Amino acid sequence: MAPRMVQQVRRASTGKGAYALSEKRETTRAQNREKIEAAAWTIFSTIGLDAASVRDIVAESQVSPGSFYNYYGSKEAVFDEIVDRLIRRIREETAAARAGAGDFEVMLFEAYLAFMNLILPMKGGAAFFELNQHHIRSRLFGATQIEAMLLDIETDVGERIEIDRLSPIKRHILISVLFASGTEAIFAAFRSGVYDAGDLAGFLTRLFTPGIVSAVHPDLAKLHE
Repeated sequence: MAPRMVQQVRRASTGKGAYALSEKRETTRAQNREKIEAAAWTIFSTIGLDAASVRDIVAESQVSPGSFYNYYGSKEAVFDEIVDRLIRRIREETAAARAGAGDFEVMLFEAYLAFMNLILPMKGGAAFFELNQHHIRSRLFGATQIEAMLLDIETDVGERIEIDRLSPIKRHILISVLFASGTEAIFAAFRSGVYDAGDLAGFLTRLFTPGIVSAVHPDLAKLHE
């Protein structure tokens, strides 16, 4: 083999050539995963997880069946990935909203508002949540990311109101109810077709703030009786 040809082969297998090839593979993998997840969202928002098949997702994504199974073992695995990504975004955006709030009531409103503004405008969101609500519910509670989010909420709430005065079980109930109420409001909004994020956030804030304050400070509640 001629010296120049040897050099070309070496460049293709090592150094910049190998890096470029690896980078191209990673880009292709990322693009294929995006196509599959986008297609799965469309299918799950049209007929739901139960009625969907891998064949439906493959046809919509225009990715080969072999490529699909390289990334996901089943339609449920794609669904789990979509829900996991959604939970991560909810955690990030609601945490940012809480961080910028001063008192407890403002924090509650801003967190609910960020949650509503993230979910309600999603294209296909209403159908996705309606068709798959039992699957979504089953994946929410007990999930590692949800537990981490609840700890985040407890920390932020505790910085603005003395929830350490409550027993551990009561604190857990309080934080779980705050999270669950936002989720249930989303389901209710999608069912009714009413997507006013500010109105829903305000309603939940007014609904919970007095009760939480009186639960944490029952002595203050008695003064107002």
